[in-house]
Amino acid sequence: MTEKKPFAWETAIAWKNKDRIVVRGYDVNELTGNITFGEHFHLVLRGELPTPEVGRMTEAIMVNMAEHAMSPSSATVRFATSGGAELNSAVAAGVAGIGRLHGTADRPAELFLAVAERAVREGLSDADAAAKVVAEMRERRERMPGFHHAQHIRDPRTVRLLGLADELGVSGRYVAVARAMEEATEEVFGRRIWINGPGAMGCIGLDMGYEPLQLKALFIVCRSLSLCAHSIEEATREKGWRASSNSHMVQPLDLSMQGPDHYDGPADRSLG
Repeated sequence: MTEKKPFAWETAIAWKNKDRIVVRGYDVNELTGNITFGEHFHLVLRGELPTPEVGRMTEAIMVNMAEHAMSPSSATVRFATSGGAELNSAVAAGVAGIGRLHGTADRPAELFLAVAERAVREGLSDADAAAKVVAEMRERRERMPGFHHAQHIRDPRTVRLLGLADELGVSGRYVAVARAMEEATEEVFGRRIWINGPGAMGCIGLDMGYEPLQLKALFIVCRSLSLCAHSIEEATREKGWRASSNSHMVQPLDLSMQGPDHYDGPADRSLG
């Protein structure tokens, strides 16, 4: 039997010893003060420093997506904090709340990739492939990830992100695919279904060279800033448990919210 070498963590991301920390070949002290966090994100995830345009666009997406007031993840982090969870645990709970219907830049990215691949496979233009996919998803009553936002209808973040991507010359095939899908919704739905923020992030991210899972990571990283803020505010401003009857407004865990008026299960019954 061939003798195995001793175990070691093998990685292309970074190494360190007593005197140095090296990230993707760069000494961390050389990077410090000389690149932005958005550029560093690209370096760590993709292995190379981005072009100035991609670096700026990455930074812009992080600012644009970092905070969205009360959402599933921020509400989750607040409830975890109200139960006494430490900051890191509460933020972890909030990150776990980022799912298929919230913060899903990876899902629209996968959709745009599929449209582009179908265009090549079937010899269609991207616009024709986009129209076909929209019609088929409508027929199946399937949700279109990256389109529509229940709270905004037309997501205010989208115009800014797509406009900046155009301005920086970042927009490419996948932004065009997303726009073609939005255009196709007019005929299929009888109304325009607008690209939402994560959808804009998904198509722009693909055009910058990010993969879907890397875009999910980008959302997690920037939204974690918001989750930290919500946890700290909850811990310092509110009473624990969110159930105090002495509060100036009804709390979500107040007993008045949990009485028989809000119960629609079986009537009182007995084992006897």
